[in-house]
Amino acid sequence: MSRKAAIYHFTDKGIQRPGVCRNQLQALKAFALSKGFDVEEVFCDTSILRHERVEFDRFLSFCEDFDALIVKDFRHINKNTGQCVEVLQELLNKGIVVLTMENGIIRFEEEPLGRPLRVATYNSRFGTPSELKQIVPVQNEVLRLFTSKKTAWKVIDQYFDETEHQANGEQKNLENLINNRERYDLLLVHTLNDIHWRTSNFFRIRERLKLDIYSLQDGYLKYTQEAA
Repeated sequence: MSRKAAIYHFTDKGIQRPGVCRNQLQALKAFALSKGFDVEEVFCDTSILRHERVEFDRFLSFCEDFDALIVKDFRHINKNTGQCVEVLQELLNKGIVVLTMENGIIRFEEEPLGRPLRVATYNSRFGTPSELKQIVPVQNEVLRLFTSKKTAWKVIDQYFDETEHQANGEQKNLENLINNRERYDLLLVHTLNDIHWRTSNFFRIRERLKLDIYSLQDGYLKYTQEAA
């Protein structure tokens, strides 16, 4: 029995540079075929604005007709990490595999609470110094309490960043965590948005971390180097 895939892509170059869009769609079709899927339908929006993504909403309206969704990267699902994860979980719950050419595959699995893992915790909070002084210690303690009460894990280090803006380059302790990643088996966070709120940046950081990630809000995200 053939496996049916839908392709989704968005671009703002479709009218001005139709060849670019056509080449990208051809590459996605070839990728789908290489993974053993027959492309049943192509959904393509000609705007990068979320409120103008009519074709993506049309795909979601009858996504159960497909076995897989093929996209260039997870940013094409949603630019916000948290919202991207919500859509991915919805599709996965319906048995739809999401394959990307650039970011590999997402696997949410049952968390290994009983395994003796070495854990680093991380949280990133945005606000004024006075606000953060109250929040960060509480957030760190919540992660420690969860680990000690609910798991066999051991917290090795706790990292956090305090910034007033969601700007690249301000999460300096996240860089320290990445540099020390060999010390840990798992990264524990409150939400995947702590790592980065932009989907494209989140997946770049995930690839540098090369660690499984457990989010209290989003679940256990298994790291894999598989392309798909």
